[in-house]
Amino acid sequence: MMCSNNISNYKLLEILKNGKIGTVYKAEYLNNKCLAVKKVSVDQPMEKLKILFNEVLTVRRLQHRNINTIVSCFLYKQYVYLTYNFMCFGNCEMLLKNVYTSGFPEVTIALILKDVLSALTYIHSEHYVHGSVRAKHILLSPRKAVLSNFRYCQSFISQGEKKPFIFGSTVGIEKELYWTAPEVLYQNLSGYTEKIDIYSIGITCCEMANGFQPFKDTELTYMYIEKVRGSLQVLLDKNSLLENQGSLEHTNKRIVRDVIVNKSFSEDFHQFVELCLNKNPLSRWAASKLMTHSFLKQCRNTSLLDQLKDLGKKMSNFKINEQTNNSI
Repeated sequence: MMCSNNISNYKLLEILKNGKIGTVYKAEYLNNKCLAVKKVSVDQPMEKLKILFNEVLTVRRLQHRNINTIVSCFLYKQYVYLTYNFMCFGNCEMLLKNVYTSGFPEVTIALILKDVLSALTYIHSEHYVHGSVRAKHILLSPRKAVLSNFRYCQSFISQGEKKPFIFGSTVGIEKELYWTAPEVLYQNLSGYTEKIDIYSIGITCCEMANGFQPFKDTELTYMYIEKVRGSLQVLLDKNSLLENQGSLEHTNKRIVRDVIVNKSFSEDFHQFVELCLNKNPLSRWAASKLMTHSFLKQCRNTSLLDQLKDLGKKMSNFKINEQTNNSI
């Protein structure tokens, strides 16, 4: 879909997000189509604008149904405007906070991951690493999940040649490190590959299944030590509780035992997460191979449309309650 580069053709309806370098609005276009519009002031440090510029260039090169593609990009006065297709259910982190507070159902996670892995398979085939897979960067609509935020995306191609490894700094991205693979944290001369995205998929599985961010409320140092030791994050259900002899140590304090003992994830799901979180990147399955895993077989007889059919109503109820609380 082609969109106008004239800001007067867009009606900004409401703020969806106030980000570090800009504000995202829900907007209405001329033909009454809903879009997401990101408004960024050019009056910012050059380093931030450079990150935005690189993200735009990267997303423009990548075209896939499960990537949050930029529809149009234009400059008006002192602002850069980026337009995206509107994903009506927002991101998975927001849904975990407000709707699925104890975690998504397993089949819904499988359907979401099927789309995300499809995006990663394509991204990796184009010799890129996403570098920031997490629930916050997965957007949902009734028909698909898309991967967003390519701010930390890197290419293996440099000066016309493909490098075997990628190197990058962890400075300034401390909040992303909870989803990051151990080999990124090492910061050594060995570098890392696209397998860091697979590790992040494993962490994201735990996040979406358990209902909270792994290592939440822990110090970065503790998280670093646990990952270097090879300690696995796990799906919290009655089986993992029994295996850990009833201990809830290192889990989020919001999760009570009664919630966990009433959960039961499939053996396929547990195995899928273990494959993703293998400390050795060479032993992690590629995104394309993970798409053949038996965990995703449950996607065959259902769809996101089926699983999320009541989500709109739940989100409306949440907004009503939020508005009521804010008025008190």
